[in-house]
Amino acid sequence: MKMTTKKMMGLLAVAAPLMATQAVAEIEGSITAGYSTDYEFRGATLGEDLAEASVALSTEVNGFTIAGNVWYASTNDNDAFVDNEADYTLSVSKSFGAVNASLGYIYYSYPEFAESNTQELFLTLSTEIYAGITGTVTGYYDFDLFDGWFMYADLGKSFTVNDQLALNLNAGIGAYESYTGFANAMNHYYVKAGLAWTPKENLTVTPFLKYTVADSDFPSEFTAADPLGTGDGGENIVGGVTISVAF
Repeated sequence: MKMTTKKMMGLLAVAAPLMATQAVAEIEGSITAGYSTDYEFRGATLGEDLAEASVALSTEVNGFTIAGNVWYASTNDNDAFVDNEADYTLSVSKSFGAVNASLGYIYYSYPEFAESNTQELFLTLSTEIYAGITGTVTGYYDFDLFDGWFMYADLGKSFTVNDQLALNLNAGIGAYESYTGFANAMNHYYVKAGLAWTPKENLTVTPFLKYTVADSDFPSEFTAADPLGTGDGGENIVGGVTISVAF
């Protein structure tokens, strides 16, 4: 299923009335580029040498944050499961006391394999648990190709090193539920460390390392030769860097 211009116009038409309630809304945005040694997605490797770029825009409307994001990625791997991918995301966020909530939509597009295109709705809830530790849970519902759920639970904390450096640490688990082709169980856990360097107010460079362990009931890698997955779980370390400019 291909993402048509009509679909994109329809999504924008939904958001337009909300934005129109505020005559002059300040729009914030960012442009990000990055490189990763592997394309790791929900505990499995989909290819090596991932180059990515994204553009994100957001605005405040009557206490809600309306955001949109376009993410493009390409792997330099002849046997990659994913050669090129473009994801389109729209979301609405609001804080309810100490809890931040975000409801959104994602369209996954694969130019070489349009039959694999799919769509998800997601709900994210996050709050500070204790001493700057943030707990986040996200549920993704694929209502198109896979007709099932994927869920994340994550703990994160940021440590200020100095005026320009912050160490960001995360740990979490992911699990499938009623997802076509996958068992109903936790499929992986991970820990991640990123060192965010902000040499200028609107520029951030973040090298990172991520360690994942996939459960033995789930494949650890998907390739063009074996799109159903290979491996019975296993460990993986992904390294990379992102550069982001805010405006």
